[in-house]
Parts: sequence; structure tokens; C-alpha cells
Amino acid sequence: METKLIFFDIDGTLLDEETFCVPTSTQQAIAKAQANGHLCFINTGRPISTIDKVITDIPFDGYICGCGTYIEYQGKPIFHVEIPAEKQKLVIEKSYECHIDTVLEGRNGVYFPHKTFHPFVGGVEQRYIEQKFPVFKYNQHDIVPFDKYASWYDEHSDVDTFKEALQNDFDFIQRDIDFLEIIPLGYSKATGIQMIADYLNIPVENAISIGDSTNDLPMLEFTKESVAMGNSNPLLFDVVTFITTDIRDNGIENALKHFQII
Repeated sequence: METKLIFFDIDGTLLDEETFCVPTSTQQAIAKAQANGHLCFINTGRPISTIDKVITDIPFDGYICGCGTYIEYQGKPIFHVEIPAEKQKLVIEKSYECHIDTVLEGRNGVYFPHKTFHPFVGGVEQRYIEQKFPVFKYNQHDIVPFDKYASWYDEHSDVDTFKEALQNDFDFIQRDIDFLEIIPLGYSKATGIQMIADYLNIPVENAISIGDSTNDLPMLEFTKESVAMGNSNPLLFDVVTFITTDIRDNGIENALKHFQII
């Protein structure tokens, strides 16, 4: 059997977003896939600095993080791109000017505004602190290193001005009605897959991607075979080649069985 490259999103795909646990059936399915000679990778929007221990405890072959802005294979970084300082400064300034709660995500940590207003952002910050992730604060005139960012807003925010100021350098993914995930132009979960395939000299046609959210669309549309979790955003269902069951109903195991990986 040819070696397959299998790319897993984290939140809602591997990690239950309510219990923050990885189902036992998922852990066992990944172990079986690797035992059968296939390579399993994380492909997430999160930076490498905020990967839960329940994920890192699984011996993945590599990580694509920050929507393709950071890549490592077998514990060795093989690619990293950081937003230039002048663009970092602009992001922070516009976030404050436009009343946007922006979380700055980087290889060495995650930066939250000194004062947040969106309740979800406060909850994320608290969970990151509990997980002992490297969490820092920033103010309006600070310059901090980051690779991508996520922004939340409310009825008092000027989202249009915020987007207009940054649209020439960044791609905006609408994750929810009040939530944007923002990545440097030219990078995505799909570009990360291509880099891994090239690095390992394995045809990209051998790749399978598995996800549940709109930031997974680039990789789901890119790979020959793709899987949407049963609990996915319905926008994914017309894009993928297979819809598996819910994360809590052996979704990963059933997907890998479908493709005869296990």
C-alpha cells in the first residue's frame, strides 16, 4: 500500500470542543494508521505555542500550524514565516482604532490585548492560562512577534475600516458572525500540505485532509480525498469526498476505515 499523508485539524476534528478531550477511538485509529505505514500530521490554524498536551501526547509525524505559516517534521522546524514588523505594528494600531479584540498568534506565544471586551476572548485567554500556554499582553504601541491573528468584534467595531487597512497583505476567513481568522496572503492549510509533500517527496495525490470548519476549506479543496466531520459547518459538505460521523461517534475511525487506512 502506498504511504498516505493524513492531515488532521484539531478543534472539532480531533479535540472535542466541549470536553477538550480526544476520543479514545481517534487515538487508536491514528496509531493503527501509523502502524500501517502512513504519516499523520496536525494541520491547524493554531500556532505551535498553543497545542494542547492531549494532542502533543499523540506521536504525530509533524505539524502544520498557523494555517501554513509554521511547519515541522519529526520535531524539527522546516519552515516558518513571520509577519514583518511594520505590518505587525499596523495590525495592532488598527485593532485599537477600530475597536477590535485581536489575539496575536506566534511561534513563541500568544498575545492578548491588555484590556479585552469580547467575552469569548476572555474565555480563550483563561483556558490558555490554565493550559500553561505562553500567554502575554500587549498595548496599542507595542510591537510583538506573530505569524497570524484572530479578531473578534461587536456592534461598536468598525470592521470595514479594519479590513480595508489590511486587505492588501492578509486573507480574512469569516469563522463566525463576530470572528475573523486572518492569515498572511499566500499561506493556508493547503500550502502547508504542498510543502510537506515536497519535503518528503511523496505525491500530493496521496494526501487526505480531515476537518470541520471554514478555515479547513483550502486543504479540503486541495487534496484528492477529503473528509468533513459529521459535526462540521455545513458549508463543508458539498466540498469533501466523504462525510464521516460526529467526533463523538467515532468520526476519525470511520473515516480512516472508509479509505482503508486501518
